[in-house]
Amino acid sequence: MEKIEKMNINKIIEKYIETLTEEERKNIYISKFSFGDENDIQMQNYLAQLVLKGEKTATTSLYSLYDFENERIPQVGDVNVILDGNSNEVCVTVNTKVYRLPFKDISEEYAYKEGEGDKSLEYWKKVHKDFFIKEAEGNFNESMEVLCEEFELLK
Repeated sequence: MEKIEKMNINKIIEKYIETLTEEERKNIYISKFSFGDENDIQMQNYLAQLVLKGEKTATTSLYSLYDFENERIPQVGDVNVILDGNSNEVCVTVNTKVYRLPFKDISEEYAYKEGEGDKSLEYWKKVHKDFFIKEAEGNFNESMEVLCEEFELLK
């Protein structure tokens, strides 16, 4: 699996922080996570590689779970260290857009940015619906809001 050396990850973050204003530096938020089901290492590896290749430039989560789990809602400017299924650091992204909308209103353009499968809206809806049903323990419908994050790969 391709990944950036740990030292380079730190340099990438430092280089990015140097481009920020003093105020932006005070508010910077850095997180580490992997995409997908926490029990599916192969999928986590696949999604991390899509980000590293520049094919995956967006991700989606179920908005209601942020309140339920008392978790911070991602924001524009957040720095994300993307991990593979073995918790190895693969690459670094920064959020460029964060917004929420009903699941049913996801566009083909956005589904393409997710970079998964054949990049179609039909594929996106199927895999995300299955994932969200599992995440929400069956309490899911297509009117529920999702949190959309668009990001760019830092180099």
